[in-house]
Formats: sequence, structure tokens, C-alpha cells
Amino acid sequence: MRTLVATVLYNSKGREIYCTIPKVNDDQLKTLRTLSREQLEDAGFTVINLISPEFKNIKGYAIFFEGHLDEMGKVLRNLKRGC
Repeated sequence: MRTLVATVLYNSKGREIYCTIPKVNDDQLKTLRTLSREQLEDAGFTVINLISPEFKNIKGYAIFFEGHLDEMGKVLRNLKRGC
């Protein structure tokens, strides 16, 4: 099962703007933001780049977890302890 966790778009200054699902709490979001893409992928997340064929300046990515949200919470807690 693949669960959408967050979408990330870049603003005009190049900063990442996160939009998460309601079941992702602030602590989990903080952990997601601090980990690199490689660390997330190693932990069971999938990162997919987003582009818009209509608007060339829209850039970002979506973060999916390969499993249920309760499993994601456990993985993020373990990753946070390891950081």
C-alpha cells in the first residue's frame, strides 16, 4: 500500500513549502523536513518529482510511504532517534 504523506513545492525564493495530510503531526513533519531524500528512501519512502506541462516554473515533489500511517510513525520515531 502506498500512502501519500506530503507534497512539497518550491516558492519563488527556492524554499520548500510542505503540504501534509491531516494525519501527519507537527513532530513527524519536522522529522520529514530534517531528513535527506536518500535517508527517506532508505527508510521506505518514495519521492516522486512533480512538474507541470502547462507552467514551467512549477517544481516540487511528492512523498509517499510504502505502508500504513501507523508504520510510518514508528519509522519516523526510529529515524529521529538515530539523527
